[in-house]
Parts: sequence; C-alpha cells; structure tokens
Amino acid sequence: MTSFYKKKDDKFVCTLCNHYCELDTNQIGLCGVNKNTGNKVECLAYGYISAFNIDPIEKKPLYHFLPQSKSLSLGTVGCNFKCSFCQNWGISQEKKINKEKYTSPKNVVLQAVKNKCLSISYTYNEPTIFYPYARNIALEAKKYGIKSVFVSNGFESKEVIEDMKGIIDAINVDLKCFDDKYYKKLGGSLGKVLENLKAFVKNKIHLEITTLIVPTKNDTREELSKIARFIKEELGDNIPWHLSAFHPDYKELDLPRTSLQTLEMALDIGKNMGLNYVYIGNAGYNNNTKCKKCKNILIKRQYFNTLENNTINGFCSNCKEKLDGIFEENIRQSSFSGSFYPKEKMELLRYIEHFNKSFSTKKINIKPRAIISPHAGYIYSGFTANLAYNLSSQMAKFKRIIVIGPSHKVYLENASIALYNNYETPLGKIKIDLSYSYALKNKYDFVNFTKEAHKEHSTETQAPFIKKYFNDSLIVELVYGKMSYEKLSTLIDDLLQDKNNFIVISTDLSHFYNLKKANKLDNICLNAIIKKDLTLFDKGCEACGLTGVKAIIKSSIKYNLSTNFLHYCTSYDNTKDDKNVVGYASVLIGE
Repeated sequence: MTSFYKKKDDKFVCTLCNHYCELDTNQIGLCGVNKNTGNKVECLAYGYISAFNIDPIEKKPLYHFLPQSKSLSLGTVGCNFKCSFCQNWGISQEKKINKEKYTSPKNVVLQAVKNKCLSISYTYNEPTIFYPYARNIALEAKKYGIKSVFVSNGFESKEVIEDMKGIIDAINVDLKCFDDKYYKKLGGSLGKVLENLKAFVKNKIHLEITTLIVPTKNDTREELSKIARFIKEELGDNIPWHLSAFHPDYKELDLPRTSLQTLEMALDIGKNMGLNYVYIGNAGYNNNTKCKKCKNILIKRQYFNTLENNTINGFCSNCKEKLDGIFEENIRQSSFSGSFYPKEKMELLRYIEHFNKSFSTKKINIKPRAIISPHAGYIYSGFTANLAYNLSSQMAKFKRIIVIGPSHKVYLENASIALYNNYETPLGKIKIDLSYSYALKNKYDFVNFTKEAHKEHSTETQAPFIKKYFNDSLIVELVYGKMSYEKLSTLIDDLLQDKNNFIVISTDLSHFYNLKKANKLDNICLNAIIKKDLTLFDKGCEACGLTGVKAIIKSSIKYNLSTNFLHYCTSYDNTKDDKNVVGYASVLIGE
C-alpha cells in the first residue's frame, strides 16, 4: 500500500503537498485533515464527502477533455491554502469532518457508472490533501474505463505528482497570480506551482489552467502578460487558459466584480501572446473553440453548454487538423437495451432469426423510400418492425437512414436532432451523419439539439434493425415534440428529394383500449395510411407518433408515393389481456 508520509526523528512528515508538514503525534497538518496518529499519517477525510454532484466536464473547467460528457464531482473539507477570495470557502476552510456517512471508493465509482459519467472529478476543495482517497477511487474507476480529473491549486508534492502518472488523467490548475509575495499570503509558493505545471506536462497529464482575475490583486496587464508568457514559453501554446470572473465572497466582500473589459483585456493578451485556446469562462461570453489551422469553429459553447460540436473524434471536420486534448467518440448511448430489446448481441440476433423464420417473403414491386414502424418492446412489436426492415433491405441500399419518432419523456417544442458521432447498439456502432445533421439543424429553425430528448425509445428501438439490415448506412435521429405535421412534412419533403435517404417513421397505434375498440381505432389509422387520405385521420385515429405519420403521408401525396400495408398486431397476441391493448403496424412507402 502506497504511503504519503515519512519518518523524521520522532515526527512524521506528510508528503501529500509542498508544505511537507512535520507532525508530532496527534498533530494535524495545515490542511486540517491529515494527522499523525502515532504510527502513520492518516487522512481523516478519507471516505467522507462534503459535496457530491454530477456536472458537465466543461464546468471544471475542462474544454479539451471529453467534451459534452458528464463528470461525477466530489470534495471533502479542508485546504492547504487560505485564499481570502475563495469561492468554495464553506468547505475548503472548514476543518470539522462530518462522519455520519462513509462512501467507499467502489460506491463512488458505481455512482459514476450508474449516471454514465465518463470521469470523476476531485474538486470543490483541494484534492491533493485527500489524495489517498482520490487515488483509490481513480484505481477502481480504471476497471470501468472511467477517467479521473483533479481541480487543484497545483501545490502537490513531488511524490504525489510522480504517483499521479497513469492514475490521474487530467488536471485544471488555478494559477492564481505571478507574484510570489502574494502567493505566500495565500499559503503557497509561485515557484513550486510553476515547477509542478511543467511536471504535469512532462508526465503527460492533460493540463488546462484557470486564472481567477481578482480586481486589485492580479488584474494588471503586466501580471496577466507574465502568466500568458509562462504558459506559451514553458508549457506550450496549446495549453488552454481559462479566465474566470471574481465575485465578492468570503473575506473579499468589498472588492468589485471583475469587469468584462478586464476579462477581454486578458483574452487579448493571451491571443496576442500566441496561445491557441483562451476562454472567458463564467461571464456569459461565447467560448468557441476554433481550429488552430483553418480557424473553423469546432465547438460552439454558451456557458457550460455545447451548442455545436464540429469535431470528428477530435479532428477538425473541415481541414482534418487534430484538436489538442483528449477526446473519445461522441456516442449516442443506448438507454433501453435490456428492457425494450436484448442487451446482448447473440440474444438480439436470436430474436431477429426467430422473426425471420415466422414469415414468408412477399413480393413487392416498389422501390422503398420510407417505412412506418412500431417501437414497443420486441416481444410485442419486434416481428412487425423486423418485417418492414427485412423487405426494404432486400430491395434497395441507402447512404443514410433518417429515423423520426415522438418524444415520450421530455417535453419538447418542435424537434431535436442527434449531434453525436456514433450511435450505440448491441450489434455495434452506427456512424451518425453528423455533417448532414448539422445541415438540417442550420436550415430549419424548428430543429435544435436537446440532449435529454435522445434518451428516447421510439427511435432507439429502430437502431438494432438498421444495424442488422443496413450495416453500411449512416444514421440520422430526429425526435419531435409539440409541432404540427405540416411543419414536419416540409423537412420530410426535403429528405425525399435525396434518393440516398430512407426514412423511418416510428409510431405505435392506439393505447389501452379493449381489443374490439383498439382494432376499430387502428383500422381507421391504417385505412387513412393506405388511402393516403389526411381527412380520414380525424375520424378517430390514435397513435403516439401521429404527427410523424401524417407528415409522411402528406409528403407521399406530394411525391405520388405508394403505401403498402405489411403487418398489424396488438399486445393481446402476446399477453392475452384484451382489456388494455396497444396496437402496432408496419407499412412500406415507395415509388
């Protein structure tokens, strides 16, 4: 077991930070949480979390490390600095440890797994003072492919920095000023922090730097220029520099807020010094990342929200220049595998094989352009959906499949399009046509990106069939909420003009009527679809995806496309419950 203390005469020296506190028995270090218990230095805060949240990684702030991902953030109490302007002073300057609840490293990691966090951030107070705890969490996280992030004042000991290699993946260091006298007032040493920054780069720990600009303390042009010059000359021009605005807090209540003018001055200093990535972080300023080669906007942000991501696995989508940082595939993750459809590949393939044994191929002499497909659990509607995909794939191949389905759990005005690189399925990833998706988003003012809208089963249940039957095709996912079918039809008109496109309209039919009424209502819908008569939908048709169905029929009328009914079933066929029935159907649309 790695220890971060050493014996010196009749004392123990704590080796967690650069203070190297020499502790008598029962003495606690400057941080307030590491104690000489007689035979070792014990981290008293180990396992006792004071703050526990799920944040966007951009809030750390880290802009070049797993963008658009979630990070499980935690802190304890205590700090090895005494900054009078600390904005987390409620826990960092607290010495009393609340020991009512202990959280093991494994339980921290399981929370990260449960919430689909790609990283765990040690933040809120100085993490080096609880490094033994952070270290064990990080090692456990490695088993799940989860990375670890430090948000730090950069005053780690050389022993900790050496140990961090291969354990801590990224760090944001608060470089507070460039004046050693002022650093000493805060409880640190400028020289030691600068040495550590160079060590992080040498050890290949992803580094980003933040400077909280405090009026009258570190806001002169001269001092900000020194910081920018050090970053450029000693660390490299690709290290991101975040400029953060001060607000009155803790012991500095009489100081004014940092002005936008000062922040913009610092931004200009960084850019003029030759730094490629300079950001104003918490003042409502646009924080766009541009390609350093072609200057194309790669990531467009507002506060901590990503509005656009034009990178492809960390490369510029325009000139293919690599964006500096650590990037993983931007994946539309599955949310319903294991519930609506099998999670395991082989089990899913057995389902599809069973579906295919249960029907004889019928001859249809039209070129498919779209299908209407159900989206319930595969045990209810899988056969019906599979039939549509199987037949379509036998007659044509397509460059891209556009899946359009209703939002069930997220209230949505208009529509959201999935801005990810890949789409996760048990059968493998499907590449999303990201450039095409952005083009649609930019063309139609009713198409945006709402991340939560894409945890949606109406579209996700289609993806395994697409991977199975259109393995070489790209995918585009559109989820709609409150909008008119006429508006959606304008977009579908556009999609149909491109013969490389195949459209999937996702819908179930009537819900929770008795079997007789369900059949009657569903027959109205199917009659309207087959006859392509929009007025018939108003005679009693009910469907959760009715907007999409009416939109594709309106477009089919415009382009003189044929509709070919394939299959109809209800939940009764599986459950034998004739009191609460849901209807499902599949229809082929073509020319």
